[in-house]
Amino acid sequence: MELLDANYKPIPKGKKLSYKDTIIARAYCVEMFGMNIAFTLWEDDAQGEGHNPTVNALNKINPVPVLSRVNEKGMAEAVFRLPFYTMAVLIANAHTASGDKSEGATHEYYVTADVVSKHIQKASPNVNVVNPTHNPEPPRKREVPKGHTPSPAKPKTTPALEKPKPKPDGNSAKFPVTTGGKKSDDPQGKILSAEFVDKAGNRLHSSKVGTTVRIKIVAKEMKGKKVKVKIWEEDNIKWTHDMIFENDCILIGDNNYLNNVQLTKQMFDKANDGGSDSAKQDYFIEVIHNDTSVKSVVMPVSVDAEPTRVESGDSATAVKKTKLKFDKVVGLGKEAILHITSEIATEITVDKNGKITSYPDYGGYNGMNEYKEGNKIYTKKLANGKSAFPLYKMYIYRGNKTGEAVQKLKQDIENKTHENAETTVLTVARHAQTNNKNYGSEGPLPPNTITTLYRIRYMQAWNHAKKESFRYRIVSDNTSNMKPLNDTKKEVSSGAMSLGNRGSISIDPWSSAGLIGCIGIRNSDGKVHSSCEKEYPNQDKENYKFIYHALNNYLETIIPELTGVYGRRGYSSNGKVAVVASRYEEEVKVFVLTDLLPELNNCKLNLKKDGREKFYDEFGESAIKMVENQKKSNKFKGLYIIAQRRQENGLSLTVPNNNPMNIKDSGDLGKSDLYTKEVFNGKEVYINDGFGKFSSVEKGFEGYLKLLNRNFNDAYTAILDDSKTIDDFLSGMQDTGKKGAYATDPNYKTSIKGIFNGVVKDYKEILNYRLCKEKLEEGKNKIKKDIELLNKLK
Repeated sequence: MELLDANYKPIPKGKKLSYKDTIIARAYCVEMFGMNIAFTLWEDDAQGEGHNPTVNALNKINPVPVLSRVNEKGMAEAVFRLPFYTMAVLIANAHTASGDKSEGATHEYYVTADVVSKHIQKASPNVNVVNPTHNPEPPRKREVPKGHTPSPAKPKTTPALEKPKPKPDGNSAKFPVTTGGKKSDDPQGKILSAEFVDKAGNRLHSSKVGTTVRIKIVAKEMKGKKVKVKIWEEDNIKWTHDMIFENDCILIGDNNYLNNVQLTKQMFDKANDGGSDSAKQDYFIEVIHNDTSVKSVVMPVSVDAEPTRVESGDSATAVKKTKLKFDKVVGLGKEAILHITSEIATEITVDKNGKITSYPDYGGYNGMNEYKEGNKIYTKKLANGKSAFPLYKMYIYRGNKTGEAVQKLKQDIENKTHENAETTVLTVARHAQTNNKNYGSEGPLPPNTITTLYRIRYMQAWNHAKKESFRYRIVSDNTSNMKPLNDTKKEVSSGAMSLGNRGSISIDPWSSAGLIGCIGIRNSDGKVHSSCEKEYPNQDKENYKFIYHALNNYLETIIPELTGVYGRRGYSSNGKVAVVASRYEEEVKVFVLTDLLPELNNCKLNLKKDGREKFYDEFGESAIKMVENQKKSNKFKGLYIIAQRRQENGLSLTVPNNNPMNIKDSGDLGKSDLYTKEVFNGKEVYINDGFGKFSSVEKGFEGYLKLLNRNFNDAYTAILDDSKTIDDFLSGMQDTGKKGAYATDPNYKTSIKGIFNGVVKDYKEILNYRLCKEKLEEGKNKIKKDIELLNKLK
């Protein structure tokens, strides 16, 4: 667990905190996704390093623990805003460490994290916070807090001369004898295990009073070293420990035995306090050797400490590009764009037997019995030979000046949002009755990109039944469709209405059953839009155009810029449904961007569903970017590192110590011991060893590259030289290192080579998927260059 400031940065050694600060506790968990963690803030009155639960029992700052669930990255977090805990300073001042006269200028705090329903607890290092009530002169007499009855005084006994009750060392190795006993690995990895065994060397999980047992100690590189062995009884209710056995011994090798340890009745009685352990006791063995003490981070604080300044705006580490702010468009804008998406507005509903119970729209059968994506149904065959479809969302962007609406949409596409769109979202049908298998002459509106936007024009026309209508039509952006004329009144019946090699797509009131080269504006329930439902039933020659006038009038209320497009600017009508004259003197452009339809979308990312997509997004991009920043070689040399990273830590999104490559060099935060598997003389051995600790994964990668440059120069050169291959890289890691091989596993090279080939295949799939989805021409060209680079990787 680590403590962070309000900017989510690790609180560094020497950092001074204020009572106005925020402390964020972050717990790193392994294989605990979805479990609840209970965080508690404590004021520490225990002397020295570590935390004494008995001494601090009354120093709980938040009576109710802060609960947090472990996320997919293996982290749980709790936020403690010190100003909120107004009693914190009172609690801190009410209790002092034994031997102290006052709390002084600072208070020490720490956080514990408990796994809910599990007996596991982890404590953070202390942080010191300025005591706002501290007055250094005169010395304050310590008082007993109200509500607490002092223990009866022991006659003629000076507390300072009392022999303190022994307690286990905070940094020694501890091994459970019974199922409830304490476990704590040796920080230096020297003592691997300790257990009770019988005369034959078989482990004992329980034993009766009076039994004589042996203690087996397994150690590494400790021959001839002196250790102290203690047996403790642990009371998990009162958080106390009773030492019932102590002995010094010298280890003779890796396997050591301490014989003739008798579990006497006196031992049992010594630990029995008449409480929860009166019938059964939990034991653990402690093994202490020299140089096992690890100092926790101490953060000195003075009375003039400044509160941590919270960074304003978007952090550069979280946002690559600053988002532009746009003023709201009031009245008539200078530009607009419609984004017709494949986002479901209303979906098909089916019962448990797969029968459709409701659907907003249907069209011609497209050859698929059913199509699902993201657990939503996009199309399903009906008994009448048609298909049920959902409706889709159409977003509206408007601009106060030319180019602004397109700029808004570009920014939203980059940030995968629609935050700059208007609040009104239209619901549209996108399917054609007679042809929904492709984007042919009578099929749906073909997709386009932000650099190949369609235009909207207004046009008078007659259908096959010779019914007149005035429609907004989606056309190609060229002078054939918007023929330049001096008289704007003639525009409505002039120019072509084509979209590429096919006819235009009109904006209609119809459902999919009636769509032939159209998109239909519908109510969210799939019924006729309310704007034209009055005129819709009468579709004779005289009334047909008024259905469109009614729908168009509605569209113009939410997209006023439509009244300024080619054809509409010079037209007005005073019929049954009036069309008001445009207030625009100059032509306004309204554009259209259309996404692929899901059932006609060939953009599929075929990666294993094992978390690798997220892994590549996070760790993969970091490795590629790091190589790219060197500006010496193909950036996809980063795939060498990605393959090795997967060998070291799999596809996990979190890595211990922010050390993705498991290097044993010191990091910017020093070192930390971790349990690891090594291979010695062909045998796998699990040991504790020191690994670099870093403040971020990026720092961990930097430390890795520095280590390669220093000790594995051939591997480092292979990353920065395009003439070198993955084999050169692996040979540099295992065969020519200055201090030996990078890893003890004899299959290390073979394993990474196999992973690398798979990573290259995955990245080809990713790049082709990105190319298929990309809407910007500039983006497509960039991805094509990346594909060329990847193909050159050796």
